[in-house]
Amino acid sequence: MTDALRTWLPTAAAGVSIALMGLCALRLLARLIRVLRGQEDPFTPVRPADELPGRAPARALLAAAGAALLSRALVYLLAYAMRRAMGESGGFLETLPLLWVHWDTRHYTGIALEGYTAVGDERLRLVFFPLYPLLMRLLSPLTGGNVFASGLLISLACSAAASAMVCSLAYETYGARTAKLSVAYLLLSPLSVFLNCCYTEALFLCMTLATMMLLRRGRPWLAALCGMGAALTRMPGVIVAGLFLIELLAGIPKARLTMRAVLRCAGQMLIVFSGLFVYWAINWIVTGDALMYMTYQRENWFQEPGTFWGSVSNTVYYLLGSLEEGDWFFSWGAQLAAMAFVFLLLAFCVDALPFDWAAYSFVYVAVVLAPTWLLSGPRYLFALAPLPMLKAQMVRGRGAHAAALTLSAALLVLFTFGYTIAIEVL
Repeated sequence: MTDALRTWLPTAAAGVSIALMGLCALRLLARLIRVLRGQEDPFTPVRPADELPGRAPARALLAAAGAALLSRALVYLLAYAMRRAMGESGGFLETLPLLWVHWDTRHYTGIALEGYTAVGDERLRLVFFPLYPLLMRLLSPLTGGNVFASGLLISLACSAAASAMVCSLAYETYGARTAKLSVAYLLLSPLSVFLNCCYTEALFLCMTLATMMLLRRGRPWLAALCGMGAALTRMPGVIVAGLFLIELLAGIPKARLTMRAVLRCAGQMLIVFSGLFVYWAINWIVTGDALMYMTYQRENWFQEPGTFWGSVSNTVYYLLGSLEEGDWFFSWGAQLAAMAFVFLLLAFCVDALPFDWAAYSFVYVAVVLAPTWLLSGPRYLFALAPLPMLKAQMVRGRGAHAAALTLSAALLVLFTFGYTIAIEVL
């Protein structure tokens, strides 16, 4: 491949990403104007639902939670079977840590056991947010002090709760069929392998979906507390504060934009951001610098604030350079595919989401794909809470959904191998 082509392709890919996100932004701007004029309900999709929405029955929620636990059990068994097929010995429980303790799991278990520090290599743990390892530590007495086991319990419980909440929100917005499809797309996503790990994906999804659901139920203060939990779990958690702002703006056509409403909204958003403030306080207490985590990210992970189109350009550049090395698929190849898929969904299917979820999705994608030298983009995109519902609306035919879910399940098998055996999935 010529040097000119290696220079041109990344630039072209960045331009395509700008065009797609720009198209999404224009559609969202037009919808915002309609919302402010009272011509659109910001809490219902522009596209009509296939069937009459309604409150999900308890059996549907239990089925969704059960499906989450069953699917996670099958993934555990799949990883164990792969290990045995490769000639490795050991019992199921004995090999769980060997299969599932990789990458960030080591940092979370370290924080749960020892907390944060400002010295040695362990100081780098400060870049990981505190809620998940804190819960691991608090629940460890239930597992005999084994924080890895308590972390798995948290991830499994949050996966079940997230699945039930996806079912509930999709049921109320689109109807029963889309609710089932949304749960299927969540649990069969290739990156759902991280729901089986001591990673924050399950907890973050749970907190974000709880915020969305409580807002729909008219419980904004409880929603704000869940938003605070999301912000204590991962940096993008603060983005849910925008949902409260949209709730405020929705009152403009109805003459409900009073000073009391503004102050109430500001208070709720402040609660969400207090999760980030607590994290900053931890940084300051440990190191004397509230933003020390940014220094560690820059010095050790080469990450600084950037742009989503810059990440697209870098991804294509590094992908072209890794094609001959054989490690391109689980790294840059998967990331580019995930980026392209989400950009296309937002550009052409964003009207399938209510305005508040659509605006949240746009900001979330732009933010999580912005860091320089991004390599965990697919995992970050998996944690986009409305994504399963957006996937369920991307096509209409049963055959198309069957094909998409089959492909997704096949990739889940491949990514399970990649994380547990090849140890290449980040």
